[in-house]
Amino acid sequence: MQEDKGALHGASEADQDFSRFLKQMREEAHVSLKQLSEGLMSASQLGRIERGERSVCKNMRDCLLGRMGISSDLYENLLNIEDYAAWESQRNILGAVEQKDFLGARELIAAYEKLSFKGIKDKIKQQFCLVMRAEILKQQGADRRGIGDCYEEAIRVTVPKVESVWGTKKLLSIQEVNILLEYAYHRRGTDFGKQCKELISFVENSLYDDLSKAKIYPKIVYYYLREMFHGQGEQDAELLRECLEICSRAVEMLRDTGRAYYLLELLEMRIRIAGCIERDRKECVNIQDWDKFREDYQESVEMLDLLKTLYVEYEVPPYMQDCTYLYQQRWVFYVGDVLRIRRKMFGMTQEELCGIDCSVKSLRRTEKKEKNMQHEALGILLRRLGLSKEFQRARLAASDRAGLKLMETISDCRNNRELQQAREILKRMKERISDKIPENRQYFMEVEASLDWMTGEITKEEFVMREEEALRCTLQVKDLYDMDEVYLTEMEILCICKRIQVLPDTEKRKCIDFLFHIFEGDKIKNTLSDCISIYDFLIIHLSCGLGNLKEHQRSVDLAEKVLREDLKCKRILGIERYLYEKSWNDNTKMTECLISCITISHFCKQTFYEDFYYRKLHQS
Repeated sequence: MQEDKGALHGASEADQDFSRFLKQMREEAHVSLKQLSEGLMSASQLGRIERGERSVCKNMRDCLLGRMGISSDLYENLLNIEDYAAWESQRNILGAVEQKDFLGARELIAAYEKLSFKGIKDKIKQQFCLVMRAEILKQQGADRRGIGDCYEEAIRVTVPKVESVWGTKKLLSIQEVNILLEYAYHRRGTDFGKQCKELISFVENSLYDDLSKAKIYPKIVYYYLREMFHGQGEQDAELLRECLEICSRAVEMLRDTGRAYYLLELLEMRIRIAGCIERDRKECVNIQDWDKFREDYQESVEMLDLLKTLYVEYEVPPYMQDCTYLYQQRWVFYVGDVLRIRRKMFGMTQEELCGIDCSVKSLRRTEKKEKNMQHEALGILLRRLGLSKEFQRARLAASDRAGLKLMETISDCRNNRELQQAREILKRMKERISDKIPENRQYFMEVEASLDWMTGEITKEEFVMREEEALRCTLQVKDLYDMDEVYLTEMEILCICKRIQVLPDTEKRKCIDFLFHIFEGDKIKNTLSDCISIYDFLIIHLSCGLGNLKEHQRSVDLAEKVLREDLKCKRILGIERYLYEKSWNDNTKMTECLISCITISHFCKQTFYEDFYYRKLHQS
């Protein structure tokens, strides 16, 4: 389909709010108001939301976006009082469940259920609490029927006619699919395998983006394979072929996204299935390339052994234990704190920030978490502070799904040093995404500077200058590195990080100390998983920078810290870089480390780094 470039290029700031974004996503996918709203609200209520006539809480925003297949992991979140309180409650419950503090989790759930604002009934909150209660029952080994009853109650909150959901084309978020899967499993009859197959097909043909699919598809496939291989009887050759194909598709999703949700379970299943095929030489399985089959088998064995070793070394549970990962939120802040911190960074008083557009009293009460500010006034103030006016935002202010997809693709190209392809994608992005919005202009300037630096078209001095220019698109403040308290967007942090690799030692030291000050404070220490995505990117630059400054032990400690957190969060994309930094700085087991790095980078399809580690191995 030919792009309507003229219409897209003319996008203004006003086009980037949630209501317009949701409507455009829905219409592009040819989804009706009734389809999207079913079980959540009436179609007329959703219509009012899309017209900007009705506000909607973050829980519901996430569910609506989830049904449209958009992962919340893409977004930074600035929340109002109610949404921030809800997020804190959910985070504490998730933490208690993960730590198996079931008494504490139940108390937190009860307190969260009582949390109410202006009489608003939050269906998603109700469903979340039921799911967490079911998870507790499951982990305590409760009666299967009781667990199933709890999941049934949970799914009926948003899917009242659950009996008729099979074989239909309903829209469901991945959280809803997960509840449906657990309900079917715990109340299962002889048709559970068939229900799994229907869910597999549902996800394969859904609107979900790659990350959303990677979160739920591997779990469904694992449940299906576990059901098919229950017991030790002889397996039909055709079933073996089908199971191998489905298992491999799930593993490929994890490879493409660099995640490890149910990865160990699936690798073990793939090895088991392949072993049955190889042992009995079931020719009717119709494997076209036996050499490729054996190569995949060997790679699965190597990756499985390596991951198990890492999980043991870093004392992280290797297997999936609960569904909390489906509810994790990243990079979350209360908007009043952001206003206060950012205002002080810009050296502005409350009166200066408000001007004639907002009352000082309103700003003061928002900063103190006493009352929410009107959305229109809040948007004006955020813009004056170099921030997007929206509570949920990606690095790009893009109002279409294709724009966000291009952003992900260009990131992959940069990682693999496919620089010409990255330039072509950047050109396409500029044709459909407005550069009049400061965040977008910042993104384009940073990408162009990085590409020019990687291709040797600019000097390191020019690179530093251009990254600084990109940073100033949204952040024009003096003495940034001397500030005690700051709020930075992901893109601003990225611009600062990129400069570290080429700065002189004195400036590099100041920049590293500044970033450590931000991310090593008490708030971040206690909730590292809440910012793991940006922390991951940050630490690889800081660890390398510290190594260059001869602070080897500090670099090793930092690499180990983030590697452990990545393993906990089931993130494997890039973990080999921490293994390499660790070995390079402590000068131990380099050959063994490089073999591990090659295995991981190959699995995650990081061809540039795989070649890099191969060269290092041959040199050693």
